[in-house]
Amino acid sequence: MSIMAWTAVILAAGKGTRMASCKPKALQMLAGRTLIGHVLNTLDNLSIDEAVIIHSPEAKSDFEEELIGRNNITYVEQKEALGTAHALKTALPHVSTDNLLVLLGDVPLLSGFTISKLQEEVKKNDLVVLTGTVDNPSGYGRICKDSDGKPSAIIEELDCDDEQRKIKEINSGIMAFKTNVATNLVEKIKPNPKKNEYYLTDAIEIAYHEGIQASTYLTSEEEVFGVNSKKDLSEAEKINRKNITDKLMDSGVTIIDPNRVDVRGTLSCGQNVTIDVNTVFIGDVKLGDNVTIAPFTIVSNSVIGDGTSIYSHSNIDGADIGSSCNIGPYARIRPQTKLEEGARVGNFVETKKSVIGKGSKVNHLTYIGDAKIGEKTNIGAGTITCNYDGVNKHQTKIGDEVFIGSGVELVAPIEVENGATVGAGSTVSKHVPADKLTIERSKQKTIDGWKRPTKKEEK
Repeated sequence: MSIMAWTAVILAAGKGTRMASCKPKALQMLAGRTLIGHVLNTLDNLSIDEAVIIHSPEAKSDFEEELIGRNNITYVEQKEALGTAHALKTALPHVSTDNLLVLLGDVPLLSGFTISKLQEEVKKNDLVVLTGTVDNPSGYGRICKDSDGKPSAIIEELDCDDEQRKIKEINSGIMAFKTNVATNLVEKIKPNPKKNEYYLTDAIEIAYHEGIQASTYLTSEEEVFGVNSKKDLSEAEKINRKNITDKLMDSGVTIIDPNRVDVRGTLSCGQNVTIDVNTVFIGDVKLGDNVTIAPFTIVSNSVIGDGTSIYSHSNIDGADIGSSCNIGPYARIRPQTKLEEGARVGNFVETKKSVIGKGSKVNHLTYIGDAKIGEKTNIGAGTITCNYDGVNKHQTKIGDEVFIGSGVELVAPIEVENGATVGAGSTVSKHVPADKLTIERSKQKTIDGWKRPTKKEEK
């Protein structure tokens, strides 16, 4: 590989006992992705040639299962938890590039911009440490610098004197190296006498005394926020939510309360979009121009066309919604549903694997599954497409300008031709011809002298 090729070594061997979870810490979920998934997603948009994930002995299958489908990842087991320098040393035989990044699987909010800056700094230096400034640096390693501003050491909290404790520039644990420099330094790091572990932070002091060119790059506290507990996870959600909603509002989206919108994936919006409170967007969601999303709505992996209104308490999953449609309130739109221009799906309606044609209406208390509905058709309240025979699914075809009365059961497979009318209360299992009225009802009877049963008194 060329001299500017890069490997990202992601330290993810932490078991996360404070998470009280059966999953490794780096596989905890944040905004719809694992923590390490956020790191890898950021790397996808950068000049990174390969990734090496350092994991604990028992966690390889967990990582492979969660990160299935990702290429250019090498999984390396850290047999013993002997510290960050030992983890990097374990990874180095699997690094084939001349430059490497050391990232942390529990620091998910690091931006691509900052990683790019670290890569640029390595063009001028052999080693770069990412740092942050915090008002309360308690618990963090402090960055010590000489009179020229060069980093001379990273001092852990327990080893700081009174003056060093006042330093507010802290170590993030994230570094960038020339690979040969990293190899040289980790060989010289000795175990910490208190914990008998090898700390990568010691590389800074060794580099300083050997005259190796090192520098720091300062970023925000939020970017280097580490997730070690469920409380931290909640805080990371807040930071991530703010980052996303700030970008959306900067691009012109109206968000009624940014604290009550969750984006667990990717949300792209057109112009004049309004998003109300307690809304959740999951996976890849695209909203067109002039879309309004009412409170308590969930939209997953869907496209919403221009001028469409989604009313409250609706759940839309895996759907293609056309322009100028109305959905809800309390509608459930399941995967492979397509609404064409001007279609309406009203309250307590469920659709699945169906096409609802241009200008057609399914307004009340209805189930539409495995169906294709034409244009300008009206489906009455309480209609059911009976698509499942207990083994197989069957399709219902309904043409243009059809009127289906209330309380109708359409037993698939069945076709209702253009212009047909089906009378209310019918159970229809045969072909319905065009432009005619079809009714299927049993004869109504009234039984004279019938008496309603009464409950027998207990003895």
